[in-house]
Amino acid sequence: MSFPRFKLVPGPIDVDVHGWELTGDRLSGEHIVECHELFHPHDHTADVEAALQWADRVIGSKQIWTHVHDQNRMEHWEAGSLADTTDGPEPSPADIRALIAEAHGLQERIRNVQQRLAGSEETRHSVFRLDDAAGRLTDIGQALEETAGELARVRAVRDGSVCAVPWGVCPEHGNTLTSSGGRTRCSQLACPRHWDYDRLGVPCGEPLTHTVTDAAGGSFRACKAHAMDATERLIGGTVAPLDSTEA
Repeated sequence: MSFPRFKLVPGPIDVDVHGWELTGDRLSGEHIVECHELFHPHDHTADVEAALQWADRVIGSKQIWTHVHDQNRMEHWEAGSLADTTDGPEPSPADIRALIAEAHGLQERIRNVQQRLAGSEETRHSVFRLDDAAGRLTDIGQALEETAGELARVRAVRDGSVCAVPWGVCPEHGNTLTSSGGRTRCSQLACPRHWDYDRLGVPCGEPLTHTVTDAAGGSFRACKAHAMDATERLIGGTVAPLDSTEA
């Protein structure tokens, strides 16, 4: 059975105050409980639309909301699913980028709290921790973005349309890369190429240009740079360009 990850419910949020309550769990595990007064008390349609937009901002990413009536005909809105969160399909780059949106949303809320506390003489001394926390979320967002990029490259390799050799190369100079701190560059002095990820640690992903066949008859398709590298190392095999129907 699938349960909604987020619920947005209209109703009383305080004594004689009606509004909206948002509850749910982000992919990071953080639990949300947020309330807001009615946005347009005299226009139900506009109020719902504004509430859904508010909920997306709080969550940190745009959701697909479903209008639901419970057994008592009380309405609410649901989004996401808690089903298969650990053993389900492999996360996609979009799933990773949803976490990035949540991190950015949390960072904005921390900055907002920081600014409000900094405006008071009594509380401004306590905001330095929030500044540090918001700064860490920048690093988290960057790490997630790099992860999403690497996952996208791996998925592109899987479909067989690009070079699947399990390490990267310089497109011009071949096996000349060096990596450090999650960054990669070509070691040839005259080459300006560099990559903001560990290119040596993920499948190649360059366009296919050649077929490489070893002495035993085994073959695979490769990019120009990997074919060039194979030409220098292969004993008893062949490296042949793909024809127009194979490329």
